[in-house]
Amino acid sequence: MKKKLQISILILLITISTFAIERFAFITIDTSYDPYSEYASTIKGERGNLLSYEFVTSIQAEDVNGLFPETDENEGDISDLPTYDIDLYRINYTSVFLYEIVNLSGLIIIPQKLGELSHIQYHHGTLFPYPDEMGEGLLDAPSLYEGNYPQTQYAQYESRLFGNFLGSYGYLVSLPDYIGYGVSESYEHTYSVNDRLAEQSVDMILATQAFCSSLSIELDGKLFLSGWSEGGAASLATQKLIESDYDGEIAITANAPLAAFSTTKFYSRVLLSLAPLDCTDWGGDLDDLLWATYAINRYTDDKPVDTEKIFKFEVDNQSDVLRNRPTNRPSQAIRYFIKDKSKLISKFAQNDLSDGWTPKAPIYIHHGTKDDVVMYIFNAKTTVNNLNKRGGNVELVKYEGHDHYTLDKLYLLNIIEEFTQY
Repeated sequence: MKKKLQISILILLITISTFAIERFAFITIDTSYDPYSEYASTIKGERGNLLSYEFVTSIQAEDVNGLFPETDENEGDISDLPTYDIDLYRINYTSVFLYEIVNLSGLIIIPQKLGELSHIQYHHGTLFPYPDEMGEGLLDAPSLYEGNYPQTQYAQYESRLFGNFLGSYGYLVSLPDYIGYGVSESYEHTYSVNDRLAEQSVDMILATQAFCSSLSIELDGKLFLSGWSEGGAASLATQKLIESDYDGEIAITANAPLAAFSTTKFYSRVLLSLAPLDCTDWGGDLDDLLWATYAINRYTDDKPVDTEKIFKFEVDNQSDVLRNRPTNRPSQAIRYFIKDKSKLISKFAQNDLSDGWTPKAPIYIHHGTKDDVVMYIFNAKTTVNNLNKRGGNVELVKYEGHDHYTLDKLYLLNIIEEFTQY
C-alpha cells in the first residue's frame, strides 16, 4: 500500500512539474561525446568471435512443464507449447567493455528439430550482482542454467520460462549473460547503459551464428529480439545498433520488448529533480534508480561526474549503491543540487530509446498498464508515439490491469503469435 501511495504521489508530481522542468530548467543536452561506442565500432572484427562452447544437458519435451513449477501463478496457459526435445549449450565469446576486449558468456538452446531454425535472442531482466533468494541475482545468469528443477524460489526463472519453452516450441534461442555475470563476474554490470548492452548483445548474436556454423545447424535467416525490463531496453538498443552499424551483416525480422525502460532522458530530468525531495522510506525500491544513475554516469563515456556530487553517501562501486548505502530515503541518498546536472542528464539522454532513431524492423511494445516498476504511461506510450512519428512500424500491446510481473506467460504466448506471421 505504501508503495502504491508513493507511486501515485510521484506520478502527480511528475505530471505537474514536467512542463516547468522542460521550460524553465534551461538544461543543455549534449549526446555528442561517445568514445566507447566509437572504439567498439573500430574493433568490430575482434568482437563476436566464438571462443568455446560446452554441452550442458538435454531436456525432453515432456519435462519442460515440470521444470517450471510456477506455471499456475499468472494468467496464460503455456502447457501445450513444449514440442521438441532441447539441447543446452554454454558459450564464451569476445566482446568489448570500455576500451578492452573481454570474454562474455551466454546460453544457447537448440530444439531437436529437422530443417532450418528461426533464431530468437532473449535478453533477461534485472539481475542483482549478488545471489538473491528470489531468483533475480548473480546465480541466475543464463549460462549458469544446468537444466535442473529450481532448488530455490524463482531460481533461473527466465531461462526456464523463455529459454526452455521457446526452444521446445521450435526456436533456436540465445540468451546473453551481459557483462558482470557468468565468466565476466569480476566486472561491474553496465546496468541500464543501453549502448553497452547493445554491444554485448550484438556480439552474442554473432557468436551464436558462429556456433551454429560449427555444429552445422542451419538457420533460416529470421532473427527475432525479445526481452523483459532491462532486457526489453537491451533488445531495443540492439536493434538500434544493428540497423545503424551492421547493415548487410545482421538483419532483424521483428522485435518484441516487454516493460522496457526506454525513456531514460525524461526520467533523469524529472527524478533527479523530484526524488531528492522525497523523505519516505523506499526500501529496496530505491535500488534500480540509484544503480542506473551510478552505472549510466560511469559507463556511458569516459568522463563521469564525481559520485560525491550525485550521492550523499560514499560511492566507489555498485555494491556501495546496492548493499552499503546507509539509507533507503531518496532525500538522504541523492543530492538536490548537482553541479554537473546537465552533464549527467546528457548521459541519460545518450541511452534514451524512445526517440531519436527510426526503426526499420517492426517492433511490438508490450507493457502492463499497472506497471509500477517501469511505468506504462511514461515509457510504452511515449516510445510508440515517438518512433511511429519518425516513420517506424511500432505497435503497442498493452495488458490492462497487469503489473511488471504478472504478464510473463501472456507475453510469451503473444510474441510466438507475432513472430509466427513472418
